[in-house]
Amino acid sequence: MKKIGILGGLGPESTVSYYLYIIHKYHETHKDFAYPEIIIYSLNFSEFIEAGYALPEKIKSAVLKLHAAGADFVVAACNSVHIVYDEIKDSLPVPWISIIDAAGEEIKKCGLKKIGLLGTIFTMSKGFYEKGLARMGIETVVPDERDMETVNGIIYGELVKNEVKAESRIEVLKIIDGLVEKGAEGIVLGCTELPFLIKQSDTQVKVFDTTAIHAQKALDISLETD
Repeated sequence: MKKIGILGGLGPESTVSYYLYIIHKYHETHKDFAYPEIIIYSLNFSEFIEAGYALPEKIKSAVLKLHAAGADFVVAACNSVHIVYDEIKDSLPVPWISIIDAAGEEIKKCGLKKIGLLGTIFTMSKGFYEKGLARMGIETVVPDERDMETVNGIIYGELVKNEVKAESRIEVLKIIDGLVEKGAEGIVLGCTELPFLIKQSDTQVKVFDTTAIHAQKALDISLETD
């Protein structure tokens, strides 16, 4: 099996989610304990928030450390850090598996052409997610500025600490309804903490959980034979 490198710490709770998903999903399928080796490099969360996640050299350095530790490929357990993906992916010593590409593959499987995007203020407002999905023929709509601030506040004020509040779920579901009114056929939970708050059972519109999608992609690649 290929060794998985995880760029983690952005934040820590979603990093744990990746680790547990990969281990548990492997065990469900194979009924043994020979799950893939996982190497985690936990980054300084505060530093990335202050820089708007635009720290390409920090990401390069972390990938080099994961590579030196034996990782065959890397995933970043964070959507926002993909703001530098296009800039540095071709200069890395091992493949960086994009969460945007993984989400786009799932959206295309469902035959959807237009999705609503939720995430941090960086993910919703900087255009890199829209650009990545547009390459796959998928149109993206985002909330208005006020709703972006609401979602961003919930993520950093609550979800990165795994605090889940019913009133916050109601607020986000209202924002999802607004995106559906704009024509969204599905909703990308473009923050790896948002699945703590929003589940498919909470809404009738199709929800794409980027944590589960990306962690499954990492597991699938690890199990590929050369």
